[in-house]
Amino acid sequence: MSLQAVSPLVARRVFLANLVAQIGIVVTGGLVRLTDSGLGCDTWPRCDSDTSDWTPHQAVSHHAYIEFGNRMLTYVVGAIAVACVVAAYRLTVRRKDITTLAWIQIGTVVGQAVLGGITVLTDLHPMAVASHLLLSMLLIASAVALYERGGEGDAPARLLVRPEIRWFGYGTLAVAAALIVIGTVVTGSGPHAGDLKAKRFDVDIDQMAWLHADLAFLLLGAAVALALALRVTDAPAAAQHRVRWLLAVLIPQGLIGYVQYFNGLPEWMVLTHMLGAALTVVTATRALFGLRVRGEASPDTETDDLDTELREPVATSY
Repeated sequence: MSLQAVSPLVARRVFLANLVAQIGIVVTGGLVRLTDSGLGCDTWPRCDSDTSDWTPHQAVSHHAYIEFGNRMLTYVVGAIAVACVVAAYRLTVRRKDITTLAWIQIGTVVGQAVLGGITVLTDLHPMAVASHLLLSMLLIASAVALYERGGEGDAPARLLVRPEIRWFGYGTLAVAAALIVIGTVVTGSGPHAGDLKAKRFDVDIDQMAWLHADLAFLLLGAAVALALALRVTDAPAAAQHRVRWLLAVLIPQGLIGYVQYFNGLPEWMVLTHMLGAALTVVTATRALFGLRVRGEASPDTETDDLDTELREPVATSY
């Protein structure tokens, strides 16, 4: 990227690429685990503890190449995170919130690399694996925040809904977070450990799965209630649309969860479920951002129909 000033339009495209990359590495990380390739490279930062090689060699199995490929993707994600920082500092109007969120991208990517190394060095201990995934979800949420803030102004936040509805939005996001945490426990006690010798959580997987299902129903109910609350209070169409997107993710995600549970957790369904978890974080976070605005975006900032509608006057019927 050149050292010339970067327009908000270009910066926001970089921020979007960062979000897509964060979702992508969650999927590839799931592929590593589902192919039992978590210890394909049995040490870190090198790949082979016996030969001290940094890269796989011809004598190793395909698991090493799968694990090493996922490691290499970290550099791609890291490069995009660096691009976010450069774009944030080269904006035509530099903003502290944007630069802070951009630096968070780099910090968490570095943290992910270190935590990934700890995961390998502990032979895929389920707590390390769960922490690795949860940090990815936090990184996705922060990437959404960076993208959202890049598309709006810097004025004080102005609510588009009743204050209690926004608090209900926070509660919905909290339920989504709890759902994902319990989901990592279910994964950590199930058959897909990333390696045949990896440890598992000493819990009843059926009980954890049903607790996970209960939280899924709670989240779905909260999202439906939020959609109805926005509807009856004449909230802006864009805010309602974002909650409908959340519902559009939650319904098939729940169906996939049930089908995979009763069919022995087939790998492709588990991978799809992981993608759904990442999209749940994206849509839940965007729904919360859609409940308020911070003034007009810069004229050359990329907008979509949602952004345009969010800048419409707030209904005064309540």
